[in-house]
This record gives sequence, structure tokens and C-alpha cells, in this order.
Amino acid sequence: MKKVPKYKAVKDFIEKGIAAGEYLPGDKLPNENELTEMLGVSSITVKKAMAELVNEGVISRIPGKGSFVNEIRNNAAQSSQKLIAFLLSCQDVNDSSCMQIMMGVQSCLASGGYSMIVEHPGDDPDRELQIIMRLLDNHVAGFILFSANPERSIDNYIYLRNKNIPYVLLDRWVDYLPANSVACNNHDGAFSAVEYLIELGHRKIGFVADNFYLSSEKERYRGYCNALKMASIPVEKRIVFCDPESDYSRIMEAVKNKELTALFAVNDRKGLELLNMLLDNGISIPDDVSIMGFDDYEASKYARIPLSTVRQHFEREGYIAAQILLDTIKGYKTRYNKILVGTEIVIRSSTEALRKNRT
Repeated sequence: MKKVPKYKAVKDFIEKGIAAGEYLPGDKLPNENELTEMLGVSSITVKKAMAELVNEGVISRIPGKGSFVNEIRNNAAQSSQKLIAFLLSCQDVNDSSCMQIMMGVQSCLASGGYSMIVEHPGDDPDRELQIIMRLLDNHVAGFILFSANPERSIDNYIYLRNKNIPYVLLDRWVDYLPANSVACNNHDGAFSAVEYLIELGHRKIGFVADNFYLSSEKERYRGYCNALKMASIPVEKRIVFCDPESDYSRIMEAVKNKELTALFAVNDRKGLELLNMLLDNGISIPDDVSIMGFDDYEASKYARIPLSTVRQHFEREGYIAAQILLDTIKGYKTRYNKILVGTEIVIRSSTEALRKNRT
């Protein structure tokens, strides 16, 4: 009798475990060391067996996390997939911007006969992966992902990519991983905001970040820098505030000492924090300092001093993200779309022309 190769024995062991229900779809398999010890084989043998199972689509391997059982799908299940998942992990899930995004997504999906399910994993990549696996068990056709921190979620994107599950990243992405992505034109929007402040006569314009690890914030900072550069204004690092916790005392001191006359906040949430903090400490806006935000949250127009800002077209972004996803599901050959949606300046009461006594 022909001897069965050792790696085939390892492979059979795993396949029998799956068939018997010992390992269900989404379950993590024993790691390489555990299989080596359990079956009395070498690590090379285990690696060869696992590689074959990956190639055959039986399992998926996620770097740093392990090997997981894939869902076994039949053609009938494939043809009935009419559900799209929107995983929303951003901080402002209760803001109207999120509702606008979902309206855009839903509008596009409805035209294609699809429905949407919304999940909120929070800033937890492991929970995000668990939700992805659970939804795949329910035959979700694709994902729109608004991750709190794409760098931390990269293994989840690789997992979807390895399983050939269509997905689109919304608002932010990982620069070195090709993926379908949709965002506003962060650079040009920030450039326009700072350019407007310069037109008002401001030269000492500060920048305040929120989560500077995000690609969207880095692009807005680049727009800020380039607008100053185009006006021959140097970027002064002492009025650039990129730390995770903004140093409000240093910002107040800079305003009082006339080291800055305007602030560009990377988003409206940070802009409103600045506005309230400065007002609470006796600083007049815009008399003492002008403040410009980015996003145009619903709350910005109702602030104590209505906030000038850069408006994103959230509904449009959601619609385009859904359209790219549906095109991918249909098998269109175009890969790795990166779509930037234009912005517009919204002028309210938090900005004004520089007064001579502030120069």
C-alpha cells in the first residue's frame, strides 16, 4: 500500500475536524506548534499542509492572528447575496454626518436591489474581525468600512482580500495597501480654508490636529502647509499642535501673546472644543482669534459662535462608495479606485478679517 505523505495526513486531520463540526466557519485552528505536538510531525510538514488548505480555500491565514476556517458556500447561496454590511467605527457615530453617509449608501444599494446592515465595532480591530466573520456566515456580499484606525485594522482588510470579498474603505485608508477608497479631497479642502484665512489678512495661522495618525488628517495638514507655502508664509512649528491631547494652555498663551491670529482645526469636533475652551477663558472669537473647522457637522451652525468650516458632501461619498462596491460585486475589471469628492467653504461668525491691533 502506498504510504500517505505526512502533510496529507495533517491536511486530512484538519478537513475531518471541519467536516465533523469540531471546527466551524470562522473558528481559529490550532497553531503550528500545537499541530506539530498533536500529530508528531515537523513544522515544515504542518506549513505545507496549511498552505494547501489556503490554496484550496478551506482556510485563511491572517498574519499575527492565526488560521481560520472559511465558510463553505454553494452557488445558490452565492446567487442570493443581496446584503451589504457597513462597519462604522468613527468617533462621531451620532453626528448627522454619519446619517448622511448611510443615506447615500442606502440610496445606491436600493437602486441595485441590495439592503444594508450597519454594525459599530468601535475602536477594536478584533471585534471588527469577529463581526466580519459572523456577517460572512450570513452571506454578506461586501463591506463598506469606516475604520477608527485603518493601520490597526489592516489584518482585517487582508483577511477580506484573501477571501476575495469586495470591500471599500471610507474617509481614510492605509497608504501602502491598495484598496477601493472614497474620501473628500482633504488636501484641497484644507488648502482652500487656509487660503481664505490668508485672504482675510492672517499670517499667523495655527494648525490643531485630532488623530494625526489618520491619512485624512495628514492630507489636511499637507494642504495647510502648501497654502502657507504658496503665500510665502513659513510653517511655524510652535503653532502646530499635533499631539493626541491638545495643549490648550499653550494655545491660549499663543493667542494672548499674539503669536497666532487664526486657527485651522482639522475637524469640526476639535474646532468646537477650541471655540468653547477659548470662550470659557475670556478670549473673544473672532475678535481675538478666528477659528476654521473642517467637515460641517450639524452642530457647527448652532455653536455659541457659529463655526466657519469646510463642508464635506457626506451623502455623495456614501453613494460613490456603494457604487464602487456594487461594480466590484458585478465583476467589473477596474481595481483599486481612489475617489476624492470635492468640498466647499462655509463662512460663519467664527472668522473675520484681521484687525490692525492683532498684527
